[in-house]
Amino acid sequence: MERPTIRDIAEVAGVSPSAVSFALNGRPGVSESTRSRVVAVANQMGWTPNAAARALSASRAGAVGLVIAKPSHAVAAERFFFEFIVGMQGELAADGLALVLQIVETTAEEIATYRSWWAQRRVDGVVVVDPRSEDPRLAVLGELGLPYVLVGEPDVSGMPAVVGDDEGMMDMVLMHLIEQGCARIAYVSGAAGVMHNARRTNALSASGRREGVEIMVVQAPDYSERSGGQATAELIGSRRVPDAIIYDNEVLAVGGLSVLKQDQSDIGPGVAVVSLEDSAVLRVLTPDVTAIHREPGEMGQTAARLLRTYLSEQTSQTVRLMTPTLVVRASSRRRVS
Repeated sequence: MERPTIRDIAEVAGVSPSAVSFALNGRPGVSESTRSRVVAVANQMGWTPNAAARALSASRAGAVGLVIAKPSHAVAAERFFFEFIVGMQGELAADGLALVLQIVETTAEEIATYRSWWAQRRVDGVVVVDPRSEDPRLAVLGELGLPYVLVGEPDVSGMPAVVGDDEGMMDMVLMHLIEQGCARIAYVSGAAGVMHNARRTNALSASGRREGVEIMVVQAPDYSERSGGQATAELIGSRRVPDAIIYDNEVLAVGGLSVLKQDQSDIGPGVAVVSLEDSAVLRVLTPDVTAIHREPGEMGQTAARLLRTYLSEQTSQTVRLMTPTLVVRASSRRRVS
């Protein structure tokens, strides 16, 4: 008879593989009743911990992993990830920990990287970015028993998390545009499946209904200038041209501005432009671009600190960040009659 796995126990106990991992390893994140049920099922099924894995886990790798599942050119162009990584590195270095970074193209490759790292004991834990709906990565991490911090959403299994105020941010941007006289507002969103994109879209749509303004949403296939330009061309070529466009990040915004200038659109007075990420590039463009300003470095630092704490003390915490600020520049100042 084959040795039962964590997934086998989870199916019988009616819980997730991550919950089984937490229960059998004495980690926080499950209730005592769930822990008792899982242990009872495991005993009934004759489960015993893998001795080799236990022996290996007694030693630390002294490193934390970060896998970014995006095309390399998109990662290189985004200010967010550069500053996020610098923030992580600074926090980890203070505790003598190294950062292991891998950039891959797909979620499947990201999962394969986690499996490889854990099998080789290259990392003690990982920071997970861009949460997805029904995220397959979290189930695998729970099955492996690989500690992690989730950036962007609270973790349902009780692992540490860093959560931003996307709803407050979208409401702030919308109210600014309404004050400028905008009534038909478009949002160029990022890739499908990422939860913060859906949350931002839902928040903007809800605020638009509340304020009686029209909301249009176009989803870019990726975070590239080309995608930003294509989405903008689609918007300004439609029958109902928006008088304001919100871009999910500065790379999409730069691509959109290029198309607007080619079309000779009157940026600012004619069509307001806002980016949900700021950068030095947006400050030197003509016109300079209104943007949400936040500190990705602080987010990376916080994620690394939460993971360090979890690894040393087995305590989990969810940190909710304050609503970022809106820096108003010429691209969203309209002539309001």
